[in-house]
Amino acid sequence: MDPLADLVDWIALYGIVGLLSIGLAERFVPALPSHGVLVAIGIAANDDAWSVHTAVAGTAVGSFIGALALYLLVRAIGETKSVALLHFVGKWIGISRQRIDRALSSLRAREQSIAITSQLIPTVRLISPLAAAILGTSILRFVSGMAIGIALWNGLFIAAGYLAVMALPDINSSAFALKILALLVFVEALIAVTLRLQLRCSKQAWSSGDAQ
Repeated sequence: MDPLADLVDWIALYGIVGLLSIGLAERFVPALPSHGVLVAIGIAANDDAWSVHTAVAGTAVGSFIGALALYLLVRAIGETKSVALLHFVGKWIGISRQRIDRALSSLRAREQSIAITSQLIPTVRLISPLAAAILGTSILRFVSGMAIGIALWNGLFIAAGYLAVMALPDINSSAFALKILALLVFVEALIAVTLRLQLRCSKQAWSSGDAQ
């Protein structure tokens, strides 16, 4: 049984429109495992359902349209309502209010780099367009950063699926996606621990400096 392969078979029926649609859908359906779908799309590219370039471009454009729509929506409704919306969405996808507030503070300090890197972090990538709009990030900066981040995210997992099926022709898309998810969770946890340690060391250095 391979649910992701079945989903990709449906996407393949509609070609580029299917790729655009699934890229758009992952922005609005948190339950849809973006990394898993992209891996399965990469596997299908090896079966000549589409080329790797077409798969990356189609899904990236769809995802970008979704992100831009969220950004423009938040800019239109104002900051107060947008923050409340961001907290609601965060609760829905499992991100605490405190984590969202910390992310907003971090975004204010490093808007351009965060616009790119936030697209490489599961769950956070879904709320980053909302956060960018709340912070008043210029549309040019948002568009450039988001485009790069989405291209990296989509390209990474589509390439992983494409290369995996070359090495293991009978690979199960869903099983491989679960392994990728476990790796993502591990890497995200490792990054979080590293950042906390760096922050703690910085605070200790400032305390030592004040004491002297």
